[in-house]
Amino acid sequence: MGWLTALLLGILPLSAQERVVERTFLSTDKDVYVAGESVWYSAFCLDAGSLRYSPVSSVAYVELHSADGLAATSKVALSGGRGGGRLLLPQSLPTGNYRLVVYTAQNKDEVDYDYEGLASKTLSVFNVFSSERVKGGVEVVDAAEYEQLRCPVGAGHDEDQRHPRFDRGSLGLTWADGVLTLTNPTSETLSLSLSVWHDDGFRTNDNPDIGQFVADCRQVGVRKFRGATIPDYEGEVVHARITGFSEAMIPQLIGHHAFISTPSDKSDIYASPIRDDGSVVFYTANIYGNKECVCEIEGLSPESNCYLELVSPFVNAAVPPAAPLALSDVLSDALKARRISMQIERQFEADTLYEFLPVRGDGLFDEQSCIRYVLDDYTRFHSLEEDFIEFMTELRVRKGPDGKTRIQIRLNEDAAGVGFSEEPALVLLDGVPVFDHAKMMAYDPLLIESVSVYPQTCFVGSRIFKGIVNFVTYKRNLPGFTFDGSTRVVDWQGVSWPQACTGRRLAAGDTYPDYRQTIYWHPLLEIGAGETVKIPCVLPDYRGSFVVVAEGLSATGEPVTARISFETK
Repeated sequence: MGWLTALLLGILPLSAQERVVERTFLSTDKDVYVAGESVWYSAFCLDAGSLRYSPVSSVAYVELHSADGLAATSKVALSGGRGGGRLLLPQSLPTGNYRLVVYTAQNKDEVDYDYEGLASKTLSVFNVFSSERVKGGVEVVDAAEYEQLRCPVGAGHDEDQRHPRFDRGSLGLTWADGVLTLTNPTSETLSLSLSVWHDDGFRTNDNPDIGQFVADCRQVGVRKFRGATIPDYEGEVVHARITGFSEAMIPQLIGHHAFISTPSDKSDIYASPIRDDGSVVFYTANIYGNKECVCEIEGLSPESNCYLELVSPFVNAAVPPAAPLALSDVLSDALKARRISMQIERQFEADTLYEFLPVRGDGLFDEQSCIRYVLDDYTRFHSLEEDFIEFMTELRVRKGPDGKTRIQIRLNEDAAGVGFSEEPALVLLDGVPVFDHAKMMAYDPLLIESVSVYPQTCFVGSRIFKGIVNFVTYKRNLPGFTFDGSTRVVDWQGVSWPQACTGRRLAAGDTYPDYRQTIYWHPLLEIGAGETVKIPCVLPDYRGSFVVVAEGLSATGEPVTARISFETK
């Protein structure tokens, strides 16, 4: 569908009056971390004009800034204006306060968009393995001063003096005997984030809550757009450019297609024609998670020295530094405990995460028409051509008019009968296109677990192929395959998808390793009108104070927050 989006954008340019003015809020699991922990966040992307969830953007971009510059980035997939993900704090981050900034591609096109205003909040980060500090970002105080900063007198806070938030809207929130109970007495569905975290005595930041965000959205008004940035309608729009070419080579590039793909047994493959200026735009359906991305140019000689370079989607927003972080000796014991907790969490996090929503299905492969060969079910030969001859009757190898090797597929869509196409098929190795079919035929078949044949004409962007054959190895990472000089393999930061972290119980006497600081996190909790939800919450084995925060919106954009705290003895 990416080509259709591009076509529509070219035919129907949007005026400033027709553009949705988006504003995005991030609710985080807490706002004090140690380097190496994860910042769990829930995203609310609104149409500022209607205060309803925005139907436009499918991706939001998250940046973490200090006075020293951009420190970390993340992307989150949006579905109907909602999403959830996490930003992993590098263990090398120096101690200090940081600004968390969020925006969409729609915002990048907005004239004079304020990255600091509605879209930022302050997070405190302590590095428990290094004495390095953010330049000018730390203020050392004694115990008495820190206590005054933590609990200012006469600040008008609620009963929990360290947390200046207050309840908005109607939401019942209680804790009893290891169970959280949330009650929605309204006639609307509520969409919330829910966090339970250990309060270890750190000073929290006075960040705006979602109620203040909604109030500020009402004041946004009409905005102007440049018309130069394509919104992420269906998924992230990935921009790239061909580098290493001269002006004289531009005619050779026109008509060629560039491809990006990620190694796996699924299809994350996108193709786009190269433009006159050497730029390329890929319309993806979102690539999930951090992966290796293979960048290729079809039909270009390796001796051309051209290659595909991906352009970062992050703007590196110009935001002023956050206020200095107060640091005191009184925090010594708490920081030692956090250091141990962070290491425990990272050790066991693979067992304590699970996805709330299924990632999209495979859009390229039609599994109903797939003909799959598991090679261990057959006599193993030492060449792929022997495999084709002996039992893969849908495949054959021929020389084309140019003398190059072609793998061809017998299509099942010929009205006059089933026959082999004279055109080359799209050949994949672990989901990565291999345009030099001679290299594929020379590949060791003993490394291949299965072969999937799709005997229909297929579209990859604007490129048409007569069938697909995907060779899937045991390792799913193209073992032993060598690319030519024009191919680049780069680390790719894909989008986050809603996940939970929790120490939930499996069965009697059996538990997952518990998270020591963020005890429970749910980024997309929906509570129907008049509904009551009970959530078992397994606490750590230590005693202490805990805080529960629920924050979200009703179906009509009314903000809802609730906060309670309790102690275990």
